[in-house]
Amino acid sequence: MHKLSYGFVLGYHGCSQAVAKALLAGAPFKQSENDYDWLGHGIYFWEANPKRGLAFAKEALKRKKSKKHPAVVGASSTLGTAWT
Repeated sequence: MHKLSYGFVLGYHGCSQAVAKALLAGAPFKQSENDYDWLGHGIYFWEANPKRGLAFAKEALKRKKSKKHPAVVGASSTLGTAWT
């Protein structure tokens, strides 16, 4: 029986261009800790969907009435999943 499966996950994080540049320069991701975070505190990624990540960034900046430019940053991870 299969006990361990590895998968490659590619996610996209919607943010401002300033944040994207900082992340690409090596700054760590900042965990969201808002009371209204619908999935709890953490760092949000759109799996395999850069267009949705960018749309999220546009929506978030518009909601904040920010003049910043939206961007999206891709990140990858290999995840292990245990099966019993």
